[in-house]
Amino acid sequence: MFTFKNSKISGIAGCVPNNIIKNNLSSKELKFVGVVSKFYDKKGTIKTSDLCLTAARNLIKKLNWKKEEINYIIFVSQTRNFIFPSTACILQNELNLAKDILAFDIPLGCSGFIYGLINSFLLSEKFKGKGLLLLGDMSNKFVDIKDKQNQILFGDAGAAVGVDYSKSKTKSYFSFGTDGSGSEYIKYDSNQFDNKFKGKFIMKGGNVFQYMSKKIPLEVIELMQKSKVEMNQIDYFVPHQASKFLIETISKKLNIKNEKVLLSLRNFGNTNSASIPITLLNKKKKVINTKLLLSGFGVGLSWGNCILDLHDVKFTKILKL
Repeated sequence: MFTFKNSKISGIAGCVPNNIIKNNLSSKELKFVGVVSKFYDKKGTIKTSDLCLTAARNLIKKLNWKKEEINYIIFVSQTRNFIFPSTACILQNELNLAKDILAFDIPLGCSGFIYGLINSFLLSEKFKGKGLLLLGDMSNKFVDIKDKQNQILFGDAGAAVGVDYSKSKTKSYFSFGTDGSGSEYIKYDSNQFDNKFKGKFIMKGGNVFQYMSKKIPLEVIELMQKSKVEMNQIDYFVPHQASKFLIETISKKLNIKNEKVLLSLRNFGNTNSASIPITLLNKKKKVINTKLLLSGFGVGLSWGNCILDLHDVKFTKILKL
């Protein structure tokens, strides 16, 4: 378990493509998947970095940050612009940030927000300053149009999270884990060095469900025991928006009431690394000045959990590009 005392989230912004796709779901799909509509780059002209860039500009303006104060930029995504260079470097230039800045990518999806946030908190406490955590995914770019099961699930979104150093001590707690033996469960099967090889998106949903529905409740319980935070102290549970049935199963095992579980899945779909900040933005009136339990889990297999307080956080509207 990692404990932080002086790092905090100062603001959250988001951006989605200006196009809504509605799913024609069967009653079974509605029960298990739960995605009624989602935002989708139908023309295929938008990059994940475009969504994050728009969100970041809006956030910097909302927080009234001076660009020379920003010490680092982390970009978390499975759908980066290139294998190299890091998309964070491109965003540093597009945001016109200082050149003496730490910038790097984290190529994670489902658990990406927690992994990105723990790195951001580490850096903010070391720098005693500000940083940008940018997250987003456009997984439909990988999914075959004939693959209905996954076509209905994933939505496009980008988010920007401002992290800062605070002299007023507020404890945050993190736990995380990895099990690479399940790396075949969610995979973009490709060979980046063979131009003739066409990639294929693979997701063994049943395997992921079986693993995470057992693992995450145990991990959350352990984090709460070590942090000495009681479940009745948690205002809301904000999980990665994997699927309706998986979220419900995990919540029931943790004895968390439905009204305490925050979802954005119905109208945004599974937005991977952006799913937790997009959910917070979608429920911003509820989460102001609250204690939250956050949980990200999936591809890797990897997972991360976090308990933190959201105080004096500025939220923007979710912009459309």
